[in-house]
Amino acid sequence: MATRPSLACGLKGSLSVSEGNNRVIPAWWGILMLGFCLLAGCTPRRPATDLYVDAVALRELGQNELAIGKLNAVIAADPDFALAYAELGKAYQALGDQAKALTAFEKAAQLAPWSAQDHLNLARIHETLGNDAPAAQAYARAAELDSKSFAALMGAARCYLKAGQYAKSQMYCELAEKAGAKPEETLFLLAQAHEAQKDYGRAIEVYRRLLTVNRDDPNVLRSLGVAYLKAGQYDRARQILALVAQKRPEDGAALRDLGYCFVKLGDNDQAMQMYRKAVDVDGKDWEACRGLGVALMLKARETQDGGLETEAVRQWQRSLLLRPDQPKRDVLEKLIREHSKLQNSLEGLNY
Repeated sequence: MATRPSLACGLKGSLSVSEGNNRVIPAWWGILMLGFCLLAGCTPRRPATDLYVDAVALRELGQNELAIGKLNAVIAADPDFALAYAELGKAYQALGDQAKALTAFEKAAQLAPWSAQDHLNLARIHETLGNDAPAAQAYARAAELDSKSFAALMGAARCYLKAGQYAKSQMYCELAEKAGAKPEETLFLLAQAHEAQKDYGRAIEVYRRLLTVNRDDPNVLRSLGVAYLKAGQYDRARQILALVAQKRPEDGAALRDLGYCFVKLGDNDQAMQMYRKAVDVDGKDWEACRGLGVALMLKARETQDGGLETEAVRQWQRSLLLRPDQPKRDVLEKLIREHSKLQNSLEGLNY
């Protein structure tokens, strides 16, 4: 039964006048009509509700185009029907029309600002579209409304991280963990948030905690190795990345990082070997080509080998061809142009 009776429906009898003899209809008749309307649900919302129920049934049957027609009729009858906008967003999303889905979800959240689910729907469509900052805000609003929602808390952590708001990402990771989320769901994001803030010590601690849950996971191991590398602990990084390369010899990124460790440790032979393996795994890895050029040039200076120097320049040129807009392009171009033994070849790396 509707909650808002139409006053016009109830008052019509007491205010109307017969056109034939201008006789005023008695007041008791108006009262009787008002009571009848209250019992019968005489409001404009009833047909909108019926249409909504039909639309939901159609959408659940996969008849999304028909559902959209019904839902638009619902909205025409009652523009403030928040549930209709939420279902409309789902129907458009099922049909792949993300822009219209976004508009519908935005309207649903606007009409029902207290609804965690509507903000969650809005956050998810923003994230699908790559709108990281609005997605993070919508997830955060959903988490504010439902502090136990792991989907909202982790969504906020994930999207704030992608949006470059690392402190907020860290905060939502910690809130999710306090709310009871499993460590494997929170710790990887938390470590990434610390790492993005250049707090490598805490990132290492979190990665090590994660390894107690996912023991010997190559992805976690590689992340831990890179964190050690960024912290300047090259020997520890080498040990861990060597383990990753052993477990996953097809992991070109791990081989590339291992090559960098050897460069920093002064072992140019091992560095060249690791970089060559990385290039063999992925010939389009511009970072591996650039790193190989650095290792070759350092070895060329050590041995006065002109052939190695020529190969180094060739690898740098290949790197620029693969990624023309890479960081420190100007440094690499200068090294190629001058072939100078006065230049610091380590500048060619970008860590």
